[in-house]
Amino acid sequence: MSAAYDRAVELRALDSTFSGVRGLVASGVTHVPRIFRLPDHQQQPPHEPIHHSSQETAAAPSSKYVPVIDIGARDRASVVAAVGRAAAEWGFFQVTGHGVPLESMATAVDAVRGFHQAGGSEGSDKARLYSREPARAVKYHCNFDLYQSRVGVTRSTSAWRPIRHTPATCRKPAGDLSG
Repeated sequence: MSAAYDRAVELRALDSTFSGVRGLVASGVTHVPRIFRLPDHQQQPPHEPIHHSSQETAAAPSSKYVPVIDIGARDRASVVAAVGRAAAEWGFFQVTGHGVPLESMATAVDAVRGFHQAGGSEGSDKARLYSREPARAVKYHCNFDLYQSRVGVTRSTSAWRPIRHTPATCRKPAGDLSG
């Protein structure tokens, strides 16, 4: 990296959009900022295949489908075992049998998607909630570890507890999910 590169300037530019990568694009950037790229000396040439050791291959998930776990099943031991397998092999899984109606889930997903896709201009819910303060009960931010990690990722996160602090666009759908 050249001496002229100022990582802190790019980090502040990302934070100042209140919308993460979406905000950078809206602001007119024409190239991928360096905060999202590995330094040249750490990148593999694109023509070299990535080889996995036999140990890594053996740990690969046993199926090409995301595990689906019915937590409403009567056999608690099998549910616990399925969660353990899915967590070890995949790191995540889909939960069914929880009793939340599909319509409520779809409404909640649409509301959260709308929040994340909205602009982050001053006065918006995103700008009002944008924070890196870990103890804050309600917040929105891009890259929770942006200032600690070597390379940024295109990840935005929102969190709100308790429900009364949920952004208006998400409050009704989130309430439907809380029972």
